[in-house]
Amino acid sequence: MNEEISLISSPLDIDASWVEKALLSAGIEAGVQNVDIETVGTGQLGETRRFHISYKQKHVDLPRTLIGKFPSDNEVAASTGKEMGFYRGEVMFYRELAERTKINTPKCYLAEINAENNFVLLMEDLAPASPGDHMSGCSEQNALVAIKEAALLHAAFWNDSELEQQNWLYVPEGAQGFYTTDLIESSWDYYKDTFSSLMDEDVIKVCDKYVSSHAAWNAPREGPKCFSHNDYRVDNMLFDDKQVAVVDWQTSNYLATGMDVAYFIGSAFSRDQRRAIEHDLLAEYHKVLELEGVRDYSVSQLTDDYRHYSFAVLAVAIAAAVIVKRSPRGDELFLKMITDGAYQALDNDALDLL
Repeated sequence: MNEEISLISSPLDIDASWVEKALLSAGIEAGVQNVDIETVGTGQLGETRRFHISYKQKHVDLPRTLIGKFPSDNEVAASTGKEMGFYRGEVMFYRELAERTKINTPKCYLAEINAENNFVLLMEDLAPASPGDHMSGCSEQNALVAIKEAALLHAAFWNDSELEQQNWLYVPEGAQGFYTTDLIESSWDYYKDTFSSLMDEDVIKVCDKYVSSHAAWNAPREGPKCFSHNDYRVDNMLFDDKQVAVVDWQTSNYLATGMDVAYFIGSAFSRDQRRAIEHDLLAEYHKVLELEGVRDYSVSQLTDDYRHYSFAVLAVAIAAAVIVKRSPRGDELFLKMITDGAYQALDNDALDLL
């Protein structure tokens, strides 16, 4: 860390002097006169702010706005982000990997974290790109672009043995990281007690079966590995014309292939839309992998991975009910994720895998 830059862990502590030093550390020399702060994002695991910057002199080519990310102001969410490595994962992605992949993601001006996992990220503001909304999904065209972006990310670190040895990288022992069987079981008990009246009976049955089989489902998987985003859905994307930029890398890690593809396709559409387009999207994903140099990964392997990871969204949403800051939108979001994931598993006969 640049010695002149203090590690700001709250947006309330940001001022013009700090932003000026942060820009200087990125090689941008400019006097910052004033910074106005605007809240953006849903803030379930962290706090996100837009900084409106005015300079002491006229600088045509300098950023007028920047995005800052900080630990959550909610004690439960902040503890989750620190103890489960979410904050460190995102900081290290921007510091070590972002420039090594073709995936479109914001330019990062500052990425710092300390031993207590307090952190700050200062990034490019991609406005007027529109943030995605999980509750409304996305168009087939945007989904096609997003699935290509996933392939670009995965191909860049496909079976990357050198990356796998980095001591900062989280490499789960099983099929999916972060969420232990004990956490899934206890969270599902709470979730079902709290929200069962809002869930279809078929969804509850799928979740019951998945939770009871979680330990076996989460066993290590043979086959290729790659660096994955692991929360690859439209809430974590910015859409601009024909481009998609991917943000929120807190749960990224290195694991078996198939996670991001299943997670995204299962959440981006209504059930009927997903059934109509999912195999075309898988074919496009596989084609881009091959164009980027991936070999010895067949369509049938991809299909198997897709079926297996159709359950992954259930783990994320069930666990999130007790480890992130609760909000009305969060309740609605997790219910939709669980419902979509359950039907995705049903429609692809994934219950047979359990």
